[in-house]
Amino acid sequence: MFSRLHTMEQSKALNQQSQWLLPWQWIVPLFCLLCALLMTEYQSRQLVEQRQNQALQQLVGISGQLRSFVEAELNTSLYMSLGLASHIRASDGKLSEKEMLFLLQNLLEQGKHIRNIGLAPDNILTLIYPVQGNERALGLNYKNLPQQWPEIRQLIENKEAKLVGPVALIQGGDGYVYRVPLFLNDGSYWGIVSTVLDLTAFNQMLLQQANSYQVQVGIREKDENSPALFGYSHLFNEEALVLDLNIKGAQWQIAVRFLDEAAGWSLWQWRLLGASLSVVFCLMLAWLLYSYRRSALFADALQDNEIYSRRIMDSVLDVIVTTDLDGTIDRINSAIGTVFGYLPMQLAGQPFTLLLAPGQAEVLATLAPDEGAAVELKGRRQNGEIFAIDLSRNSTEHQGKARYVWLIRDISERKKVEQLKNDFVSTVSHELRTPLTAISGALGLAVGGALGPLNDKQQHMLTLAEQNSQRLGKLINDLLDIEKLAVNKMQFKLRLWPLVALLRQAIELNQPVALQRQVKLELHCAEQDDLWVEVDEVRLQQVMANLLANAIRYSPIGSAVVVSVELSANTVRVSVTDQGDGVAADFESRLFQKFSQADSSDRRQVAGTGLGLAICKDLLKAMGGTIGYHSATTGGACFYFTLPLATELSLE
Repeated sequence: MFSRLHTMEQSKALNQQSQWLLPWQWIVPLFCLLCALLMTEYQSRQLVEQRQNQALQQLVGISGQLRSFVEAELNTSLYMSLGLASHIRASDGKLSEKEMLFLLQNLLEQGKHIRNIGLAPDNILTLIYPVQGNERALGLNYKNLPQQWPEIRQLIENKEAKLVGPVALIQGGDGYVYRVPLFLNDGSYWGIVSTVLDLTAFNQMLLQQANSYQVQVGIREKDENSPALFGYSHLFNEEALVLDLNIKGAQWQIAVRFLDEAAGWSLWQWRLLGASLSVVFCLMLAWLLYSYRRSALFADALQDNEIYSRRIMDSVLDVIVTTDLDGTIDRINSAIGTVFGYLPMQLAGQPFTLLLAPGQAEVLATLAPDEGAAVELKGRRQNGEIFAIDLSRNSTEHQGKARYVWLIRDISERKKVEQLKNDFVSTVSHELRTPLTAISGALGLAVGGALGPLNDKQQHMLTLAEQNSQRLGKLINDLLDIEKLAVNKMQFKLRLWPLVALLRQAIELNQPVALQRQVKLELHCAEQDDLWVEVDEVRLQQVMANLLANAIRYSPIGSAVVVSVELSANTVRVSVTDQGDGVAADFESRLFQKFSQADSSDRRQVAGTGLGLAICKDLLKAMGGTIGYHSATTGGACFYFTLPLATELSLE
């Protein structure tokens, strides 16, 4: 109790001393936090700038590839149109329709994005390939197109080809038209070569390229107010890379920007991450400082507690020994010097069996696993003296390893006192039995009429004297039996006996007592003459006499005491059940102790010595049996004992 209170006081004081950090101890974490925040700001700017440079370099490379892709895809078809115009100029504009159709067919097959090609001598569309689907455009006079003619006239005057669009086509739909004004070698105007481009497939290819690079793309004419021809117009107003496209007859621009999810973290995100890590780092530092301070306080407290525990152990009169599971001594208190004569340092690392007498190690190996259960053994002092000890064992754990804690008590003086008591009881019992036998015999003769006739008063007094002498004789016999059982001097003649026959004999022997109390004795069992047990017949009858006498003594007049037999696999159980008041619940744990009585006062109604059940327990134990008690279903008491069944049926 004092140790527990001391530990609680130490823990309370430790908690009060280790309440977080002292004010001056916050300087280091706060200084580290400031340095970490400054370093975070610097590193964040460096990382963002580095990432922006890397992203810009990567975006420049991707933009160049996309620009090359657009220029290559469109200029290939446009150069074919220019080649056709050159061929017509070289032929001075005199090509047959069959030859023209052949050229147009080849150009259409080679051009990826050419929808159709038309020839318009003198601005009148006279030949178009393919004709199917474009019939409405044949015979078209460009001068009759008020929305397109001004622009067409302008390119004729400037003598330069131009890509325009999207344009609503006469044959239906929209398209981009590449118009080449054709002048012959003599400088005369021949007409217009129109190539209609279908950019749907081109747009899909460009979109796939942009998605593969994880970028957004927009294409527009080189005019800040013009809408996007492809992609997103807003890219030209944001931080996107804008490049000029080198496309025949057009002044276009391409804008490229990374997708948002591929853009990476911004400066404020890096700041937030760095600040969070800095705070976590400083909190960890503060926790480490706190843990270090607390561990230092704990170390001091543990050292103080170790000293206090050592003083407590050394103040105990019993020997306390701790060992590992192999029995090697780890620690020991100073009582070892008083009890065994050793110094504690002499036994460190020695086997525990060094403290036991020869032959006791084997007994120690059979020690019951019950924690704290004590067993009597023989110890050996340093000078070789053998003495009696009480030994108990408990399990514990230290530094993750199992340990045994042994408690050794010197009981040599107690054994001497017990031996003197037993010798005194034995001597007194033997000395009393001889004259008591003579007194009982003389009283028996007097009551039986050997001294002549007696009047009623004399008869009554002599009968009481005889009964009390018999009770005294039973007490002496019980004391002698207890003494013999205690020193293992009682002899047992074990033989094979039929159990049911022994029980019938016990009922017959105790029938006079039952008749005197007007109680019936009944045997409830099947006719099982094959139940054989190996017992001492006299001692078993003594057990039955004690159990039946108790049952008769506490049974009401006119009731019955039942003896029953239950058979199990290897044992047989005999129960003696009465119809009395039973045993009080608070007395059940002391039933089989010596001199135990439910009513031990001098006014008890039922006489007894309190030794009968203790003798029964020792007798049955010597014959391999056990004894127990439970409340009967009828409300009375049920005492039972078990015996092992004999494995061989033979009679000596």
